[in-house]
Amino acid sequence: MGRAPSPTADVWRQLQGLLALVSHDLRSPLSAVSVGIDALGDPGLDQATRDRYLGAMRRAVGRAERFLTDLTDVGRVAAGTLPIEAAQVSIEPLLERAARDHASDARASGTWLVVEADDEILPVTADADRLLQALDKLITNAMRHARGSGAIILRAENGHAPEGDTVRLWVIDHGPGVPDREMDHIFDRCLRGERGRGTRAGLGLPLAKGIAEAHGGSIRVEDTPGSGASFCLELPAGP
Repeated sequence: MGRAPSPTADVWRQLQGLLALVSHDLRSPLSAVSVGIDALGDPGLDQATRDRYLGAMRRAVGRAERFLTDLTDVGRVAAGTLPIEAAQVSIEPLLERAARDHASDARASGTWLVVEADDEILPVTADADRLLQALDKLITNAMRHARGSGAIILRAENGHAPEGDTVRLWVIDHGPGVPDREMDHIFDRCLRGERGRGTRAGLGLPLAKGIAEAHGGSIRVEDTPGSGASFCLELPAGP
């Protein structure tokens, strides 16, 4: 009979995964900052080029800060300590804000965002900032995989579950879809499927899942490979 893995071995594997994650997601912004520092040391650099390097460095630092914030929040999700400041939230304005926040990045990726909503969408009791954080992860994931493939739909609809009324927030892209082998693991912590391109480290989808569950909700993906992916964040409706 095979020997079960020891707790020490399991912890070591998790530590290796965490170190690989941090190394992967910080290497790119640190490299951008390093290149910028070297370039700015040239006394003959014209002001326009200097401003471009400074802008690139600021964006790189912003990416690193967002990654570290996500890493902290994933740890809070795992510990069950993610802070939620709940209030009544109207859903359609929330989706419109998410679309505005991502409009520039969407254009750069060859996509655009379209907001759709059923009539009289029910309100939810939730942390609006956390919901925007979850939508950010789903929209960013869609833009990455649906690059150049047209509209990304942000849709709100009323639903119903055995526990009562719900509100469903959909992020629908028209990219290549999720391979079957990755469907069961797409929300796993520290592993994100790159549709058709292997796998890489990532915190976005696990964090979106944690935020949904912290609100008493759930998240799922529906997919037809080659026809896009539809992510659904479902929340309890009402107060």
